[in-house]
Amino acid sequence: MRLRISARAGALAATFVLVGVVLSGCFDLVQSVSVGRDGSGHYRVAVTAQGFIGEALKNEKIVDTDRNHADLTTTEVNGKVTRTAAIDFKSLSDLALKDETMSLAVKSRDLFGLGPAHLAFRYTFMVDRAKAAQTGNSGSGIGKEIAQTILGDHFYSFTVTVPGDIEHIAPVSLDGQLYQPTVTGDFYNGRTVTWRIPLYALFDARAIDFEVDFTAMGFFKDAKSQMTEHD
Repeated sequence: MRLRISARAGALAATFVLVGVVLSGCFDLVQSVSVGRDGSGHYRVAVTAQGFIGEALKNEKIVDTDRNHADLTTTEVNGKVTRTAAIDFKSLSDLALKDETMSLAVKSRDLFGLGPAHLAFRYTFMVDRAKAAQTGNSGSGIGKEIAQTILGDHFYSFTVTVPGDIEHIAPVSLDGQLYQPTVTGDFYNGRTVTWRIPLYALFDARAIDFEVDFTAMGFFKDAKSQMTEHD
């Protein structure tokens, strides 16, 4: 995902993986997706920043609005600006994403197709692709210890909500560190799985994979988001 910031801010506020962010300020990135029993759902991304990065965010597109019907909103609390994009979809195949892929696959069905389906949700954030689109190369140009010191308590989080019961969840492994997700919710209202990763951990990452296998009654079909090119 790429943040297209105005010429005034330039590359300094272009994306959370850009070195300029470290030089000028920090922000938090939150992504979430929910999938219903008919394969439809909701995708949301929110970026929070302050200072001139926050000002630059106020009127920016943080998703591809040419290929997605997105509702964009901006809030400001105590000097912190949050820019949010929300997209409703009938199928994951409706989503058009630049640096992300999202898929739902039906692995099997019980009782000759009359019982619950066993499904695999997969999400990949291609950090290298996002960095290369902004800087012209995939290197972060900054040491991990320096990034950790400057970025402090800023985080990237990804959340997926699915119906039914969870069968398997994979932790995220970055530079030898495992990040275990939390699970909330219930069978009736959906299970919500959230990974929360320090922002500095993304600087040396090539890609981040999130995996959830679950079983649920419903009308599911295989679906995969579209990959689009950067402008």
